[in-house]
Amino acid sequence: MSTPCACSLLAPRALRTPLWRAAASAPMRVSFAGGGSDLPGVALLDGGRVVGAAIDLRVRVVVEPFDRGWVRMELASRGQGPPGGCAEAAEAGAPRVLTRRRTDPPRDDLAFRLIEATLAATGVGDGVALRVETEMSPGAGLGGSASAAVAALFALRASVGEVASPEELSREAVAIERERLGNACGAQDQVFAAFGGLLDLAFDARGCSGVRRLAIGSPELVPALSAGLLLVDTAVRRVSGEVLDRVDAGAACGAKGELVAAAGDVARGFEIGSLALVLSGMRRGAAAKVRLSEAASAIAVSMQQRLDGLGVEVLRMCGAGGGGHILIWAPAERHARILEELGPCLVRRPALGAAGVRLDPDPAA
Repeated sequence: MSTPCACSLLAPRALRTPLWRAAASAPMRVSFAGGGSDLPGVALLDGGRVVGAAIDLRVRVVVEPFDRGWVRMELASRGQGPPGGCAEAAEAGAPRVLTRRRTDPPRDDLAFRLIEATLAATGVGDGVALRVETEMSPGAGLGGSASAAVAALFALRASVGEVASPEELSREAVAIERERLGNACGAQDQVFAAFGGLLDLAFDARGCSGVRRLAIGSPELVPALSAGLLLVDTAVRRVSGEVLDRVDAGAACGAKGELVAAAGDVARGFEIGSLALVLSGMRRGAAAKVRLSEAASAIAVSMQQRLDGLGVEVLRMCGAGGGGHILIWAPAERHARILEELGPCLVRRPALGAAGVRLDPDPAA
């Protein structure tokens, strides 16, 4: 499968109104190795590669008809936010609502820019209410904004009787973030959100040039990998585009070879059913990301030092770094001691291989 990032996807569309309610959800993701090689300026040279999995943390979008002449947007958290009881965490958990006239210009509120962009991309911009429900606040490093974009595109299209393939949804979501919003993002998050599962992705300067389902050489491998994973919330949120803007292009290109090689190791480990090779590739990729940007990996390095001697075999930042979540792998029998050392940190146990974007049951039923 091929899903290049086309630049003609955002042509103006006729204004439309939803015909009926539609709800869709899309998964977030963790990448095992290769993250960073999917950036446009990095993938330009000899291509990039990312191996990872969609996980069972989902963003849900509900679209329904609203009063003609009006647009209503709502952001709501339906899960646990960052620990600590800080004001930012409390604010992240409170619903935010914005209602405007159809003829008003789109609001430049950072929290609503992605929704405004998806409305504009689909042309569904009159008499529409759109609600985004997420299990965590933005900036978590798990591709949540891409999941929201893919789910919103799917729900908006469904509300006017259209269908779209995963290829189309991922292309359009990348175009929205790069062109409408001007974010310096890669293209992996949108593909994981649209396709789901465990994927081996290839990239070039245009975006994702190939999507391959990982070959799994042993039925015991994925359960064994999942059993050891811990997803640690750092309680720090960041805008990935701002983090990526600070990455030195020369250093990124220099690290790309190691990032791509690490992704190859992980893919080969899945293919032959070797957990040891998968973990070795993950460690190799984590080390390359630290060398790429020590500042963005500072929290992970500090946690690695803190957990030294507790049997952690892999520890890496998720997403663009600088905050969000840290992915840890250790044998399950060591988790109790690790969790004790982590103290009040919110820790999740992600299930790998979640389904891609899908229509959910009618929320009114």
